[in-house]
Amino acid sequence: SRGALLRRLHLDLIGLPPTPEKLDAFLADDSSAAYERAVDRLLASPSYGEHWASMWLDLARYADSKGHGSDPLREIWRYRDWVIDAFNANKPYDRFVKEQLAGDELPDRTPESITATGYLRLGLWDDEPADRKQALFDGLDDIVRTTGDVFLGLTVGCARCHDHKFD
Repeated sequence: SRGALLRRLHLDLIGLPPTPEKLDAFLADDSSAAYERAVDRLLASPSYGEHWASMWLDLARYADSKGHGSDPLREIWRYRDWVIDAFNANKPYDRFVKEQLAGDELPDRTPESITATGYLRLGLWDDEPADRKQALFDGLDDIVRTTGDVFLGLTVGCARCHDHKFD
């Protein structure tokens, strides 16, 4: 039905069902362009970027806290907002990747591309590690593992301890 179609569209694009008012307006619109208008409206909605950014932020291990000990908060929300804005602006994927991995080193860097490197700060952070050198290498390992997982679709974490000739 048209109502089910609009519901699926809303859930796919913004992760929320349509409001009763939006559903009524869609059902009352008999024009052949009603569906296309609904798609365009949802793609232009800030909710579109928020929905898709939430999936990326899960992969990138985003958290508003340091994830260790007393789990204090950290100021990383600018990165979260950058990801939302990148989805809403339909940023090309190659640029999306480059800015997160090296936004501060790009020849055409901007304050936004520098903010994107917040990706590199998303891992666990222990303010008082028992072994500072081990904590440094654990942090670097976390970046490499996550980068392999989310950008390459490869699990590379076992390479830290193992050397499997054929893996």
